[in-house]
Amino acid sequence: MKLRNVLSLSVVAAGFALATPVQAQDAAPRPVTLRFRKAGDTTVIKGAVISIDHTIEAGTTDSLGIVTVPDLEDGGHIVEAVAKGYQAFFDNFTVGPNTPMPIEFEILAVVAAPKPRGVMTELTLDGFEARRAKGQGKFFSAAQLKAADGRPLSNLLKVDAGANIAAGPNAESFLAAKGNPNCRAAVVRDGLRVYPYESALPPDLDKIFTDYLAGVELYATTPAELKDAGTCGALVLWFR
Repeated sequence: MKLRNVLSLSVVAAGFALATPVQAQDAAPRPVTLRFRKAGDTTVIKGAVISIDHTIEAGTTDSLGIVTVPDLEDGGHIVEAVAKGYQAFFDNFTVGPNTPMPIEFEILAVVAAPKPRGVMTELTLDGFEARRAKGQGKFFSAAQLKAADGRPLSNLLKVDAGANIAAGPNAESFLAAKGNPNCRAAVVRDGLRVYPYESALPPDLDKIFTDYLAGVELYATTPAELKDAGTCGALVLWFR
């Protein structure tokens, strides 16, 4: 009787032991290899910092653009990559028993914005407070711009400073003199007068956001430092 019970239990245990590894194998985490390349190119991305599902720090890509995650469960995941010279990258991928490795990703390179062209002025950010103390214009400090919560500059100037924002031929937003939408204000960017300059148009204020800026100066009357820039007022921008 005891022997039969022992044998019965042994058979049941053996059957369970045979079934269990198959189930565990399907659900077991597996090593996953990811490779990152420049979009539209064969250039691999070395030194990219990789994280999975916002919580797993997978390390950095090697000289082949590869990083290996030792234990990743089957199913869907989110990968994030941060690499110098490339746009912030997020993508979804799925891991399963038959997923070919490495899993390939392409990241867009950052397109360098062309340097603005213009005429250098005497204006500097260091003189911001001294100019504000004169009370000759409307000033927005870095703290005020941060509190503006990423608004378009056109909105800030119109709502908070009563500026005259005129529309350009392609619906751009320009700063114009009061009562004269065709008289556009001079624009200085980081000490460089970018408008008027040769055939340049003033920058579109709908495309400049307050969280990009460290200071803004708005003048209804063109200041002495910009006496050669016309008489339609001026907008001085200091970028972060």
